[in-house]
Amino acid sequence: MTDIFGQDIALDTDMQARVAANGELVLTDGPDTGVQDIILRLDTYLASLFYDKGFGSLLRDWVYAESTEEARIGFSVEVKRRLNEDPRVQPGTVACSVTHWDTTSIRAESSFHFIDTDHERNLVITVDKSKKEMVIQDADPAVV
Repeated sequence: MTDIFGQDIALDTDMQARVAANGELVLTDGPDTGVQDIILRLDTYLASLFYDKGFGSLLRDWVYAESTEEARIGFSVEVKRRLNEDPRVQPGTVACSVTHWDTTSIRAESSFHFIDTDHERNLVITVDKSKKEMVIQDADPAVV
């Protein structure tokens, strides 16, 4: 699995490097690397990395839009577009739906399959507009 997904420094929910008790950095492995990469892509504003202008998403452009059908579709399409950019995601498996959108918050749920894996991965995207905070979490059914 490392050949397909690679490894990376594991990040905590605050996007800080995780450190083991012995002081060494914790590394991701297998599909966890892919999920972390996708979360980073969705949470990074498109073209904000000087070394990779194609990395990121435009999700934050939708955060303060009114709750209209067009905005919900646009948000979902942006999630699906960025998930499909990851070469480890199985084509045709990406889905996203906005389950809540009001003046203070947004919640969306997305699912996809990685190639050569046996179960669906799920992400939950929550936006707290008052705190200007977006949280993207892996809701892995294999762990629950």
